[in-house]
Amino acid sequence: MVVHGRGNKVSPEDTNRRVKISGAEARQGRLGRPVLMVLIASLVLALIAWAGAEIFGESTDNDAATQIQETTPAAKDTDQGTVDNTPATGEQMQPAPVDKNPTPQTGSGG
Repeated sequence: MVVHGRGNKVSPEDTNRRVKISGAEARQGRLGRPVLMVLIASLVLALIAWAGAEIFGESTDNDAATQIQETTPAAKDTDQGTVDNTPATGEQMQPAPVDKNPTPQTGSGG
């Protein structure tokens, strides 16, 4: 006697026996209309749920922030004076800011 993993005892005649099964009998299940109907129904239900969420979202949306009218500022006078950045007599001009160190570093670390 041979014992399978579940504790079932199987005789040697059963383990050596060959069973002929056609391809149609060996399939797990039928495909076709029932599966297609389930897929279509689930797609329709998902679209209905999405539409419900969209409608609920739009009904609870606060449109007060989007309905504010923006006013354009009044045109500025173009006759304004210019700023003179030249230093006073006897003073040096400040150096312009730079992105990197103006003193080059050597690669030797010394």
